[in-house]
Amino acid sequence: MLSALLLLLVLGLVVGFFAGLFGIGGGAIMVPALTAFFLWQGYPESQVVHMALATSLSVILFNSLIAITTHRKHKAVLTSLLWHLAPAVVIGSALASWLALQIKGQTVALIFLVLMLMIAAQMVLDVKPKRTGQNKQLTAVLLWPSGLIIGLLSALIAIGGGSLTVPFLTWHRVGIQKAIGTASALGFFIALSGTITYLLLTIDATDTYVYWPATFVIVAVGLFSTRLGANMTHRLPAERLRIGFAVLITLLAIRMYMSL
Repeated sequence: MLSALLLLLVLGLVVGFFAGLFGIGGGAIMVPALTAFFLWQGYPESQVVHMALATSLSVILFNSLIAITTHRKHKAVLTSLLWHLAPAVVIGSALASWLALQIKGQTVALIFLVLMLMIAAQMVLDVKPKRTGQNKQLTAVLLWPSGLIIGLLSALIAIGGGSLTVPFLTWHRVGIQKAIGTASALGFFIALSGTITYLLLTIDATDTYVYWPATFVIVAVGLFSTRLGANMTHRLPAERLRIGFAVLITLLAIRMYMSL
């Protein structure tokens, strides 16, 4: 019991640190780490990946509330866009969570690995969407399908959605601060929908896919390490950080896939 608590405390510190350092929800680290943790705890291989996804989403649910409070103070959340994006990501997230449970854990791990490789490549190459001379109008016709895709892909690998939402909004000439603030708010809806779906689709009559002890420990400890990571962002070389993190999430994803 004590060793399990210590592992979760360490995971919470690491997740919070990288969340503050890179502005990510932490799913890229949480899912592989929690998968290993659940295997160590003796849970069936058929359940561990789904438990890791569900628990990661539950952590992002609480963490996003903290981020939203900060961004709202700076008026960086564009509610006009959320009216269209939020319902779409809720549908996409619920669909992805249900779909993940229909797939074998190893297949989900493979999907996670492929998407992590894509995210890692984007970080290493520092690919950013180029703004065009024209201001692309963000209408419901564009926002709804985009929200569905963002919610689907984000919940499928249990990330907050910022790595998809921010580039999408900045490409459409939304300022970076407001893009990040709106993405944080959108992450709440992604995590809420995914978490509820996993809770409704329980393992059995007495157990759920969300491992609440891990959720509460990671969230609580992350409150402290997130600030440390945010401060280190301004002190460490950005390029080396991106490469280092890309290597880390790639190795973790490969390790997770190979362990199943």
